[in-house]
Amino acid sequence: MVNLRPGGAMPPPLTAKTFTFTRDNAQVKHIGLHPQLRLRRDAQLAGFDDAVFAEPVGRISEGGTWTLDFVDQDGTVIWPEAPVLPGTTMLLLRGLDAPKQITAPVRLTDVPNMAAAFATNVTIGVRSVSALDDVQFPHDHPVLAALRDAYVGIPGGSRQR
Repeated sequence: MVNLRPGGAMPPPLTAKTFTFTRDNAQVKHIGLHPQLRLRRDAQLAGFDDAVFAEPVGRISEGGTWTLDFVDQDGTVIWPEAPVLPGTTMLLLRGLDAPKQITAPVRLTDVPNMAAAFATNVTIGVRSVSALDDVQFPHDHPVLAALRDAYVGIPGGSRQR
């Protein structure tokens, strides 16, 4: 299915609550979404927008239908190393020369030391994450703006800003 509708406006920054959970066959896109959607609802009932998953050892993996990524204090983008579905938007951004990017484990204990957090998904592009549990992040970090601009500039059609 192809959608030719132009992208809409960027939604407001996202808030997320972490849950200990690992998707079955995380690297494979499949229709088994019930556990993720149930955890999203649990997060919403707790006052958050969505759920983020972490392994029992505390290593962060992804959101229910999006990747969760970070910017460290030096401005480096960190793609969490964990079992995840490699998203199209994430893969496109990983192909950019700038900003500096690494793939590394991100544990729940690392989150308070991050400068920013963001979600990627083909329907939203690059969306700020303003809170992960009780950790607050700025929604206007310059690396996020650079990633949004770079994403919009990738040839191949209209994307959201």
